Amino acid sequence: MKKVRLGVIGYGVRIDMLMDQASELPVEVKVTAVADWNPDRVRALMTKSDSPEIQHQMEIDKIDGMLRKCPMDPNEVTFYETAEEMLEKEELDGVMVGTNCDTHSHFAKMVLDKGLPLFLEKPVGITREDLELLEECDSKPHAPVVVSFPLRATQMIQEAKKIIDSGVIGKVDHVQAYNDVGYGYVYFHDWYRDESKAHGLFLQKATHDIDVISYLAGEKPKTVCAMKSKQIFKGDMPAGLRCSECDRTEECMESTYNIEKTRCDTPRSDYCCYAVDTGNEDSGSMIVRYESGMHAIYSQNFFARKKAARRGGRIYGYKGTLEYSFTEDEIKIYDHMSDKVTKIQFPTLQEGHGGGDQVLIQNFIDLIRGKTDTSIAPLCAGIESAKTCLCAKEASEHDEYRVI
Repeated sequence: MKKVRLGVIGYGVRIDMLMDQASELPVEVKVTAVADWNPDRVRALMTKSDSPEIQHQMEIDKIDGMLRKCPMDPNEVTFYETAEEMLEKEELDGVMVGTNCDTHSHFAKMVLDKGLPLFLEKPVGITREDLELLEECDSKPHAPVVVSFPLRATQMIQEAKKIIDSGVIGKVDHVQAYNDVGYGYVYFHDWYRDESKAHGLFLQKATHDIDVISYLAGEKPKTVCAMKSKQIFKGDMPAGLRCSECDRTEECMESTYNIEKTRCDTPRSDYCCYAVDTGNEDSGSMIVRYESGMHAIYSQNFFARKKAARRGGRIYGYKGTLEYSFTEDEIKIYDHMSDKVTKIQFPTLQEGHGGGDQVLIQNFIDLIRGKTDTSIAPLCAGIESAKTCLCAKEASEHDEYRVI
């Protein structure tokens, strides 16, 4: 196969970043068809337009270790109004789905029904109906699927998995993990603030970390309890208010003015995070029980700032503890029977989710070309993580345990 022809359903910033990574592969990978409701925005993304909107978005992406750099020629792409038409008319080697979360499962089934390899954004579904649909798809033979879980694909987590599986720390008997999001304000200023679209931050954010925990533990989650709070980003300001329309811009530390000038960060948008229509919890925690009876504790926070930001966890066995830190790009192994502490440092990569995106897109293209038959992030992993996070959301809203 000289050239890999990809179709995209919902070409946004995330897909564009992955195509940057694809441009560095030793095989030619081309997006030949796109189904998207806003083709003009897609063209601007592909060409790395100088428009203020696109340049602003590119600056934002640097916050999460993401940088887009390789322009594409939209004149080589056929645009379609619907995914149905694209899949009917185009000869494709694989399809990437990057639409809003509430349509992931719908388009995933559509692609799999065509027998095409699929790259699917997370969360793979946001309702029980979504996940039941995907479970039905996964219960039958289907084309390869890679779910967008770049953290499990990083060199650090892959090394941690090898160490744990080797028995160095013994059987995994407890997990503590955390994500203090230094750029958490984006979930209250931009479209994420609309909870009818975001469906809460367990599904939006924790899905990555829960996947890493389950992957490292090598067990399936069985039950979950959870709690969430909204202590900071709430208020009585008018619905739909923007900072540019507010007379408190200078005094409010969450105004776009102060985020840019005082904290030197990059706001996504200027909607007021203290308006009555701002959704999402600003912290949340869950306890997950696994097959063996061991449990994991995970907590996330969206108002930590600057040096307080961190992401990682500790995996405990009887013989030792393994600590992984995405913030420090480091693994520490503590020997419980001696004073020995082993440190493993990894190169700090400023783009592509610490190198995970490159691994994901390489794996997807290798699956298409038949160079491997193993997905590094299979559909079952996406379903398992989404189910856990959905159950955590439900448990936190009803003060009860949920069976996953």
